[in-house]
Amino acid sequence: MIPLASTFLDRVRAGAAGTRDMSRMSAWIVDHTRHPKDKLTPWSFANHEMQIDIANDQHHHTKVRKCSQVGLSELSVRLSLGMLSIFSGSTAIYTLPTAKFASKFAKSRINPVVEASRTLSDLVPPGADSAELKQFGSSFLYVVGTSGQSSPISIPADMLVRDEVDFSNQALLSMFFSRLGHAEEGGWIRDFSTPTVDKYGISADFDSTTKGRYVVKCYHCSDRVALDPFRDVIIPGYDGKLVEFEKEDLDNPGYDIANAALLCPTCRNEVTQANLMDASTREWVHANPDAEMGGYQVMPFDVPFVNPLAKTIKAIDQYERKADWVNFEWGKPYQDADNSFLASVIKANTVVQFIPAGPFAAQGCVAGLDIGKTSWIVIGKRLSGGKAVDIIYAEQIRQDDDDHLFKRTMELMKWFGVVRLVVDAGPDFSTVLKLIGKSLVDQVYGCYYVRTGKKNLSAIDVKMEEQVVVVGKVDSFNITSKAVNTGLVRFPRCQEMATIQSHCENMRRVSSKDSQGEMKTAWVNVGPDHYANALNYLMIALGLCEYLNLHAPAPAPATVIKARFGAEQEEDPSHTSIIPR
Repeated sequence: MIPLASTFLDRVRAGAAGTRDMSRMSAWIVDHTRHPKDKLTPWSFANHEMQIDIANDQHHHTKVRKCSQVGLSELSVRLSLGMLSIFSGSTAIYTLPTAKFASKFAKSRINPVVEASRTLSDLVPPGADSAELKQFGSSFLYVVGTSGQSSPISIPADMLVRDEVDFSNQALLSMFFSRLGHAEEGGWIRDFSTPTVDKYGISADFDSTTKGRYVVKCYHCSDRVALDPFRDVIIPGYDGKLVEFEKEDLDNPGYDIANAALLCPTCRNEVTQANLMDASTREWVHANPDAEMGGYQVMPFDVPFVNPLAKTIKAIDQYERKADWVNFEWGKPYQDADNSFLASVIKANTVVQFIPAGPFAAQGCVAGLDIGKTSWIVIGKRLSGGKAVDIIYAEQIRQDDDDHLFKRTMELMKWFGVVRLVVDAGPDFSTVLKLIGKSLVDQVYGCYYVRTGKKNLSAIDVKMEEQVVVVGKVDSFNITSKAVNTGLVRFPRCQEMATIQSHCENMRRVSSKDSQGEMKTAWVNVGPDHYANALNYLMIALGLCEYLNLHAPAPAPATVIKARFGAEQEEDPSHTSIIPR
């Protein structure tokens, strides 16, 4: 059929249906776009059959959690263009991590699709095409970054395609979501991303989706099974699980990676490459078919032609961090000692006797206080002659009209003989000022975090006269999490411990791209994190004890904290870390 006639019929069908029917999107892509490497060859889903259901998904919101090298960026571009072509008068916003990335993507990935398609190129008015804004008849496509560019946030939209969700600015992604408020039926959202950690980015709501898996019918037992690489991959000569495999294992001559195999979880026979590539044995099965959001987990063996098993295993050599190998090559979220507080270690080290609050409870302690409507304090004592610290007390403190937070904190400092308290500098500056003014010189320090530098430099700036410490959040949490994960922090056996552990587990280190396209890391919360911050302040207090002992003479008494509290500052590489390592 002539392309323009086909497009016209698609529009007629869409109008007759009275709704935006996405069920024929894969057919539109085949009819109206070309192969990315050969403009004379029509697009084909051959060897990428798993993309068809994703293209045709009827849910208004779908999340595709994926590994790399499965062709889904090509699909997401064609989905956006197909909607704009079929549904006249539509507006789509396509987001990427940065404005620089978005501009490059528009030129290298979107423009070639348009230029190779007679249908799309005929819809582009003369002079109506730029990297950021593209027009197709009466429809518009904005291609934007979530860092370094935000003007299209004010543009109402019908469709939002969010690519590389986990590496984007999460706050701005939410703001783009608000642009669908007036769209028919609430608009359409398509999220695509390699995951990072659980409960963040693409994984945040994944368990609430239909949770589709591209299952395979085993040639041996005929069961339709969802393969799990960390359960079903075996490497001859290697007795461990794939999740335990390390880069150094590549050099072990006893491990036959070339003959690694996927085993059927039912019959434990090999699911061969031929079996995986046989489209007649593959189909999407959804664990939660009635969920409001569509969800797809894409594994490397869902496109086995591109991702042979041995190649995917050997790719661990390309990554500095194991988590990146799991994320990018296997498409799975992953937490380890590098990017999270390990629950197993916290549980194993919950061995300390909890000391009830009261006069003469302890002496020579340090403490951290995270301030909010409810504030959270942890008190600890360093073990003699070592780097380890025991947390002996924790409490939630509610503020009231009688200034209970200040009074209770002073009381606890007296009872536990706190020699150093580090307090969250915001949002309640008044409590910090009062604590400093009513305590001994150098006993209380206000703390606020600053952004990390590109190379994750330490940024610890002690303002003795003001009793202020300025801390790089990433560096300090890296050190605190390492102390916890290596058993240097021991926790109390008490009712509050469940909350402490939960708050620590809710802190995750993730990567994203800044406005220059450079990768940066940040510690983010995926739930309440107050005790984790209080613990971080306690670790800073420990470091202050060492720092102040080495810097004489003692500073003059502090009277005020300057109004610059809360102002953003860049890290200074001349600052030195004072947190105990």
